[in-house]
Amino acid sequence: MTPDDAPPGIEPLPVEEWSPEVRAVWTAASLKGSEDRLPAHLTDLPDTLNLTRVLARHPRLAVALYPLSTLVNAGLLSARDRELVTLRTALRTGSGYLWSHHYETAQAVGLTEAEVSRTADDPATAAWSPHEAALITAVDDVCDTSVIGSAARRRLRRTYDDAQVLELLALVGTYRLLAAVLNTSGAALDAWRPERPLPSVTLSTGAHTAE
Repeated sequence: MTPDDAPPGIEPLPVEEWSPEVRAVWTAASLKGSEDRLPAHLTDLPDTLNLTRVLARHPRLAVALYPLSTLVNAGLLSARDRELVTLRTALRTGSGYLWSHHYETAQAVGLTEAEVSRTADDPATAAWSPHEAALITAVDDVCDTSVIGSAARRRLRRTYDDAQVLELLALVGTYRLLAAVLNTSGAALDAWRPERPLPSVTLSTGAHTAE
């Protein structure tokens, strides 16, 4: 096969072709048996995600990502904070797959539909609390420069300890990685999840972080 003949993406691997190691940790059946380690919205999946089917092409990677994915989705951050960060990361990485999934998930943990849509706005002018505006700015900072800026850091340190800041970074990093996998593979949105068009993103100006 010449480079020009190569498929443009990465095809999801049918579950019946998965390695035993991947099947043990990532199948829907095993997810449903892990209620003590996963948030509620991940314990009642009607089918295995197309994202997971793509990752299954690299069994060792898929198995290694499982504990990290579990941790950042049920760790030290509140469900609201986690979804705000994930939604903004989905927008900044241009992942319609993640945006559509978390559009629903965020509302399941208490965000309103208006708040979900507002994550596309400049946090300096949108109606967020200072803490939430700093979270969204932190996502922008990491996506732009791989470091949370000093103003956002100062604001977050009023509400987050060291471990929470580290988990925030791991959350953004994990979803940036998954977005890259999804965008490169061209994985289709799971049929049971309604597609939500990606809105235009207004970047942070940082004005909200003034002391």
